[in-house]
Amino acid sequence: MKVGIVTVTYGDRIKYITKLIQSQNNASINKICVVVNGCSKDLFENLLKIKKVKFIFNPSNLGSAKGFKQGISYLKTQSDINFLWLLDDDNLPENNALEKITYFYRNCQFNCEKDALLSYRPDRSIYLKAFKSNNGSLMLKGKNSALGYSLFAGNKQFNNYLKKGLKVAPYGGLFFNKKLIDSIGYPNEKYFLYADDYDFTIRISENGGNIKLVKDSVINDLETSFHLKNNKSNAILKTRYHNTDNLDRIFYSVRNGIIFELKHMVNNKLVYYLNLSIYSLIIGILLVLNPKKFFTFYKGVMFGILNKKNG
Repeated sequence: MKVGIVTVTYGDRIKYITKLIQSQNNASINKICVVVNGCSKDLFENLLKIKKVKFIFNPSNLGSAKGFKQGISYLKTQSDINFLWLLDDDNLPENNALEKITYFYRNCQFNCEKDALLSYRPDRSIYLKAFKSNNGSLMLKGKNSALGYSLFAGNKQFNNYLKKGLKVAPYGGLFFNKKLIDSIGYPNEKYFLYADDYDFTIRISENGGNIKLVKDSVINDLETSFHLKNNKSNAILKTRYHNTDNLDRIFYSVRNGIIFELKHMVNNKLVYYLNLSIYSLIIGILLVLNPKKFFTFYKGVMFGILNKKNG
């Protein structure tokens, strides 16, 4: 199997991408494509010398959606690559992670034009829970939920999705034959960052394919996403938006969450907008003492409903 890695990095994250490349340089990887958003080549001077690594430098931060699209597009045209393994720049696969996922591929029923595999990341245990409970849509909350909130508890329309695999997955750890792209297309640049991975992978299940978790192929995260960080004090009054001071993260997570939900999860807009209104009111109250976050959140809501780009 001829495997290529695609990863996207930006800003001052050279310490993460260096560990990732070093960990995979001696593995049975044919190529590593690193898309660099808005960073100087000088930062990567030592890594540029590694033969199997291909760098694509963008003059500005074009986002994860554009970055992964560029990397996937490049490796798809390479005759010495048949399979793609997408990784976040702060992912650190364990020594046998690639071996475990390729072994699983060879020994299970797999449609190379429809299916994908996913390595297991311990800090995202919800995927393992979905796997064990035969509830492949556990991370989607339910139809007509708004940014994960629903007034109607127990909304389970997505439960037990096919009882075969996950309905969505992150980029980090996703493994597939490059022929899959001919069926589902590339990541949607409009998302920029956040929810672009779910929009990309939900097309697999919507196309009749499955995403199967390979729990023995383990990838550790060197950094915790702000969505996953826990608030230790006043937890009942804290939200994920309190976990970051990066307003872009707040804006895009809100805007893109709404765009994704309206596209893939809503079958009753009246119920959806009722849920969104209540959730927005609750978050507005909790963020009222932080005007920048308050207005950024509501800007994300407005742009999400209007399906608009930022600015």
